[in-house]
Amino acid sequence: MATSRTSRSSDLLKTAAVLVAVFIVSGCTFSAEDLEYERAEKAEQAGKHEEAVKHYRALIERSGQTPLALKSAAEAARISNYDLKRYKDAVELYKHVVLYSPSERERIDAQKHIAEIYFTQTLDYTNSIIEYSRLLDLPHGEQEEAQYRMAIARSYFYQNNFFQSQAEIDRILKGKFDKTTQFDARVLKANIYLTTKELDDGIKMLNELIQQDPERARDEKVGLLLAITYEEQKNFGKAIETLISIRDTYPGKDFIDNKIRALKEREYHQPGARGLKK
Repeated sequence: MATSRTSRSSDLLKTAAVLVAVFIVSGCTFSAEDLEYERAEKAEQAGKHEEAVKHYRALIERSGQTPLALKSAAEAARISNYDLKRYKDAVELYKHVVLYSPSERERIDAQKHIAEIYFTQTLDYTNSIIEYSRLLDLPHGEQEEAQYRMAIARSYFYQNNFFQSQAEIDRILKGKFDKTTQFDARVLKANIYLTTKELDDGIKMLNELIQQDPERARDEKVGLLLAITYEEQKNFGKAIETLISIRDTYPGKDFIDNKIRALKEREYHQPGARGLKK
């Protein structure tokens, strides 16, 4: 009986020792995680951005998907994006948040940053289209959808894929988006017409924009685009007339005056004009 009791006591002591060991190890891991995060924060506060990212990455590698590791990924991505301008690193870190964060809001915000980096920073329009398309599959509001679709349309335009760009624009124009988005979409469509030499359609659309929203058309320099389209059409008289109409509201009056003089010179030397030499 005594032997049995002694055996039980020994087993209990072993179990207790194991539990204490687990507790100590867990405590050390937690403390190390906190310490690494604190080092990263202090480095960032001191303006040592590379060192801060180094500490955040060490924490991510050690702890992976813990809340503090995910917070570290978001912080390291922000520093890489805005301070270090290391966009490839920023995308990698934002993707870690997208993959592992339990927060839908955090995942969506990280996905937005990925799309924006490809569109505005690296000018990688293929990936821009992919990442904005992913955002369309996530919860979003009407204004966000307008922003995403315009980015996709512009990305196709910058790739010279005018067919797909126009398809996206037409989808926007058929939707119930705000006036600003509709205006931007039609300006982009007019640019497609100009680029693809469908000049009559471009001129019609630009004139409609000027008539419907003169103030916005002035701010977006639609009149200048219209003059360029007339010039492409070799309708120098209408191009000059358009430039004269916007001269007083355009910030670069010298540019407009020089453009008018150049167009008058081109008009003067057109076949049939008085300036044509035999």
